[in-house]
Amino acid sequence: MGNAEHHKERWQRRTPDPSEIMRVLAMADLCNDGAVPSATMQDLEEAGILLPATLPFKRTQLSERYPKGQARGRHWKHLKQMLQAENYHLYPAEEPNYMNIEAPPSMYPAKKYCDITGFEAPYTDPRTKLHFANTDVFKQIRSLPNESVQQYLALRNAQVVLK
Repeated sequence: MGNAEHHKERWQRRTPDPSEIMRVLAMADLCNDGAVPSATMQDLEEAGILLPATLPFKRTQLSERYPKGQARGRHWKHLKQMLQAENYHLYPAEEPNYMNIEAPPSMYPAKKYCDITGFEAPYTDPRTKLHFANTDVFKQIRSLPNESVQQYLALRNAQVVLK
């Protein structure tokens, strides 16, 4: 038998007649657990139909899907757990790893925060050099005495002697 004839015969065995499939499935009485009864299995084998032992559309219990002691999803490790598991203390000091890696300074400008409220501050008072978030805070900054302004600047290490 040639290769083409063998391939054609295999193809015909794998694709049974649709009426045969309907006949076998019509007489198949499926169990509650989704298993195909053995008598029906014999009919299916004779017809050349291969079915899985458990049909995929049947629901499985959670206990079957996740046996006791088995996690459902991914288990994320914390940084300390990963560092202990990697044994970084055994690596040579000159070899780069997460414990000794150095990064260059950021290319983005540093964020400025309001000296009064702590919100992000897009503005800076040119007279006092205090950062502020909105016009209400600006009014408060302008009404502050010079000592208070110096104290706010000292908090962020930006003391300026005003003239």
